[in-house]
Parts: sequence; C-alpha cells; structure tokens
Amino acid sequence: MSQEKCLMDFVMDAKTRIKEVEVVEAQKLIEAGYRVLDVREPAEYLSGAINHSLHVPRGMLEAAADRKYDGAIPELRDHRDAKWLVMCRSGARAAMACDVLQQMGYTDVTNVFGGMVAWNEANLPLVAPSGEESLVQLKTPCTPGV
Repeated sequence: MSQEKCLMDFVMDAKTRIKEVEVVEAQKLIEAGYRVLDVREPAEYLSGAINHSLHVPRGMLEAAADRKYDGAIPELRDHRDAKWLVMCRSGARAAMACDVLQQMGYTDVTNVFGGMVAWNEANLPLVAPSGEESLVQLKTPCTPGV
C-alpha cells in the first residue's frame, strides 16, 4: 500500500519543475513588464492585490487557460508566451498553478516565493480591487472532447 500524499507533497513535487523568485525580484520583474496572475480566492483578492493583476482562482485555472474551452479567459488563454508571475497567499497554490500552466503550454511562468504574505512583509505596494474585477465566471460547463 502506498503512502497517502498531503498538500505539501504536491507543492514540493511541483517546485521541482518550476522557477521561483523572491518578492523584491518579483517587483523588479513586474516593472520590467511581467504580467501577474493572482490565483487566490475572491475574498483574498479583494483584501489587496498587485496593481493590474489578473485574478483567476486556482480552482478555475485549467478551464480559464484552456484553448479548447469556450468559457476560457482570453487575457490568460491567449498569452502563453507572455512572462507570468503567479501569486497566491503563501506560494503553495501558485507553485502548483505554475506547474499546471507549463503543462498547458505556457513558456515563462514563475512562482512568487512566499506569496502575498512575503509581499506584505516587504511592504510592497497593493491596490484595493473592485468587486466587479474579482471573479472569473465560467458561463459554459466544461465538457470533455469539446
């Protein structure tokens, strides 16, 4: 019988295949033109976000990025060659998101180590997003083979 895996097993496995940067480096990369993908839940996002970040909760990521899904989000789906920094609260969900995005054909995704916890500890700038900007809503159910 194999050993049951826990969340950190999945995170550590993903981290073997992804790039990571510290928040100070991440801020420099944002200033250099990197896009920010925030994969936190809506309430977390509304508490403060990096300016101009794209919000797609982790649970919706695959559908939002899928080229074959009508409900995908063009700002994410159509920019596989863009340079992306991926952010969550602590860096764990973002690490798994980076791993998935790479498998989906994204060529330059980087996890922000420590996530928003580290960003806040470094006193880096945040904005208060509006509720209208916070939710990705998929209008069509995802159907296999479509």
